[in-house]
Order: sequence, then C-alpha cells, then structure tokens
Amino acid sequence: MANMNIFEKMNKVPGGLIIIPLLAAILINTFAPSILTIGGPTTALFKTGSSAMMGIFLLICGSSINIKQAGLPLYKGGVLLLMKVVAGAIVVYGVGSLLGPAGFIGISMLALVACITSSNSSLYIALCSNYGDSSDAGAISVFCIKDGPFVTMVVLGVSGLANIPFAALLSMIIPLLIGIIWGNVDEKFKQLCASAQPLVIIIMSFAIGANSSINTVFTAGLSGIVLGLISASTGLVFYFIYNFFLKQKTALGAALGTTAASSALTPAMVAQADPSLAMYVESATAQLATASIITMLTAPILVAYFDKKIKSRNEKLALSTN
Repeated sequence: MANMNIFEKMNKVPGGLIIIPLLAAILINTFAPSILTIGGPTTALFKTGSSAMMGIFLLICGSSINIKQAGLPLYKGGVLLLMKVVAGAIVVYGVGSLLGPAGFIGISMLALVACITSSNSSLYIALCSNYGDSSDAGAISVFCIKDGPFVTMVVLGVSGLANIPFAALLSMIIPLLIGIIWGNVDEKFKQLCASAQPLVIIIMSFAIGANSSINTVFTAGLSGIVLGLISASTGLVFYFIYNFFLKQKTALGAALGTTAASSALTPAMVAQADPSLAMYVESATAQLATASIITMLTAPILVAYFDKKIKSRNEKLALSTN
C-alpha cells in the first residue's frame, strides 16, 4: 500500500496547513458539534485549545529571531516591520475613528487591522529567492515579529479602538521573549521549534474553526475578497515607500501587500483580551482566510512586474552612462 503523506498534500495547497484544518473544523462544528464537546483531552485540544497553541506558536516565532543578525538585514527587517505597524495605525486612526469597530460592508476594524498588519512570511521568503538577495531573506529574522496577534493588539490598544489590558500584551510578549532567548543560545531548540511549527499551526487552526459555522464562511465570502483586494493594493504603496529607504532598489516591498494565512487566527486571540470584539471573530476569521488566498495570487504578479521595471530602468541607466 502506497504511503499517503497527508501533510505534504496539505502543504501543497496555498495556506493549506491553516485553511484545511480550519474548514474541516467548521464543517464538523456545523453538522456534528457534539463530537467536539465530548469533554476531556478531545475538547481541550480541538475546541478550546487555541490559547495554549498560540502560546507555543509565539515561542516558536521567537526562536526564529536571530539577535546576532546585524547590518543590512537588520535595517531592512526593521523598515519592513515599521511600515506594517504604521500602516495599521493609519488604518485605525483614519478609518476606525470614522466608522468605529464595525467598519464597513461587513469588514470589521478587527479584520482590517489584522489584515494590514500581517503579511505572508513564507511567500516573502520564496520571492526573495527570485527577486532578492541574502540581506532580503535575512530581514525576516526581524520582520517575523509581526507574525501572530501581537502587533494587531498593540495597534488596536494604543488607538483606543479596543480595550487591551497591559497584562494581555505582556502575556503575548513573555512566550515570544522566552523563544528569542532560548532559540539564540540553543540551536537544537531552534531546530525543534522549526519542525514542530506545522503541527502547532494545524491544531490551533482546527481549534479556532471549531468555534465557527459554515454559514459564516458563506456570508463572509464577498467581503473576504474585498479585504484581499485592499491588502493587495497596499503592495503598491509599500513598494514605493520601502525603496525610499533603500539605496539599491528592490521589488520586494510589493510583497508586503499580502495577508498571512495565520492572520485568520488573530481575531480569536484579540477577542480574548477584549471580549467586546467577540461578535466580529467569526466573520473576521473567514474574511482573513479568504484574503490570504487572494493575496497569494496577486503578490507574485505585482513583485514580478516591479522587478521587470527596475531591471529595465537599470539597463537604460547603464546604457546612458556608457
């Protein structure tokens, strides 16, 4: 009997490690919810275990941050991270102050901020191999801080749009810091975290989907597409702003116009800190999952287009100087 590698099949689907368990849990919770409420380890792991999994996820994210990284990679990573934080702040103060937490056309501010402050790190790394260099790839060691709900919570909390207690922010920082320290002094631990990350993401995605229903997925379909297009359009802005800070121009700023598949896990985590946002979690989760798929398709096209423009401009400059 041929070996059936389910993990590899899931991994071949864009965002599959998050989207497939998420959808599977939604279907089970819609048509056979009693399976997930049987109690004991089953319920604790697959229904109510998202908080514990998020703690492990933050530990893993921290372990991948290399504090020894210096020079251009550190600079690029810092600029990329700052742009995402500032973009989230602009959205909150610009749109949030006018429309409030409910947002517009069914897209809550929780979904919008989680979308804008995230980006697809895996896709960014993949694009670096074709359109960047080692300093671009090294930037992810700083830039990956935006993975998870931490940046979203900071932006929403500072703006006052959400009531995020300091203890909630601290609870996000502690596992991240432990991961940073442990990962930088113990290479074996860093390798262990890297190998464990897919399993943690799968279980966490399932636990979050287990608290939603198929009706939410259908109603969030169109708004999720709109959210994805908004995210993709930010790639145009990020491209120009990023190159303003660089001597050697790159198309990779456009790669920030993506929504991380893991951002679908953020609303539930934020709502635990501020329960008043709980009403937006289901729709935001579905919208962010949809947006992540849209931007996985648009970002490579956008980066390839700008890379071609940069190379064409460089060739013209080289000819004019000869």
